[in-house]
Amino acid sequence: MRNKSSLAQIIFILIILSQSTFAFNSSADRLSVAPQEGHSLFIESIDSAKTSIDMMMYHLTDPEVVAHLTMAKQRGVKVRIILDHQAMSGNSSKAIADQLSTVGVEIYPSTALFTITHAKAAVFDHQWALITTMNLTRVFYFSRDYGIKTYDVNIISEFDSVFETDVKNALNQTNESPALGSSKLIWSPVNSKMGILSLINSAESSLFIEVENLGDWDVLAALKLKAQSGVKVVVLVPACVQGGGNRNISLMIPLAEAGVDARLSMPPYSSENPYIHAKAIVVDQINYYLGSENLSYNSLTQAREVGMIDADPQISSDILNSITFDLGLATPAQQVDPAFICPSSDSRSHL
Repeated sequence: MRNKSSLAQIIFILIILSQSTFAFNSSADRLSVAPQEGHSLFIESIDSAKTSIDMMMYHLTDPEVVAHLTMAKQRGVKVRIILDHQAMSGNSSKAIADQLSTVGVEIYPSTALFTITHAKAAVFDHQWALITTMNLTRVFYFSRDYGIKTYDVNIISEFDSVFETDVKNALNQTNESPALGSSKLIWSPVNSKMGILSLINSAESSLFIEVENLGDWDVLAALKLKAQSGVKVVVLVPACVQGGGNRNISLMIPLAEAGVDARLSMPPYSSENPYIHAKAIVVDQINYYLGSENLSYNSLTQAREVGMIDADPQISSDILNSITFDLGLATPAQQVDPAFICPSSDSRSHL
């Protein structure tokens, strides 16, 4: 009887474990790191979609992604994409938008009442979402980016709500935002700045940031205060911003003077020395942020952006490992001439 009782207990435990969200890691969030993985996160999801794809994307010029979106539409998937209206004014972007429209993809130029629609995210079959830092462009092979695949129902529901609102915004040239309730998503221009500042201010031991653009004075002040309070604060940005010259250099020197480990990624950029297009934060090796929001005033308060904040030690560790690798290639801000002239070849604007 004792053996039967023990067997029954084991079977019961196995049943409980099989129903757990941790079983086989089947519903766990997944991190993708570029340029190593390219756009595989998007392509795999596009190919897996059975009924619908709703996407917000600042730039879409990667022919491979376009081909897979076309195939998805041809097998009966409803595909809707909101593209930044200014980005669509470029010849290649417009040609791709027209090409997708021809096969039945619904293309919506974003409302002009957000300074830009800079989000890089999508929901597939209303079952899983991608929240990323990556544009779907042809030059991804040298761009440092991150993406998360998640099955979180609250994230999916909120994305669906904002997407439908932004379709209406695009059609009516409005800038509305629906009620937001997800504890993990932050949206510009609604609550991104508050979410980023709260995350920074929560740091107790360490704060690592890898981001393309700085510029919000409140964020910069918060970083200085954290460093001065004894928190290890590390910030990595590109010295030469795509389309924006050397503007980060003058912002990094005061951070270094305040005790921040401020480092600049120097050109030329390549797959071995990737351009920092990422927007990522790791706090105390547990909490992370990644998304489309840069740490600039415009990005946090004027544009349409979406990012994700969550507590996940494994994903935080993986992002931190990538940041640490990039830090090893970077130069301390104090060693870079504020008048450094960026090569014209590093003024691309379509990452």
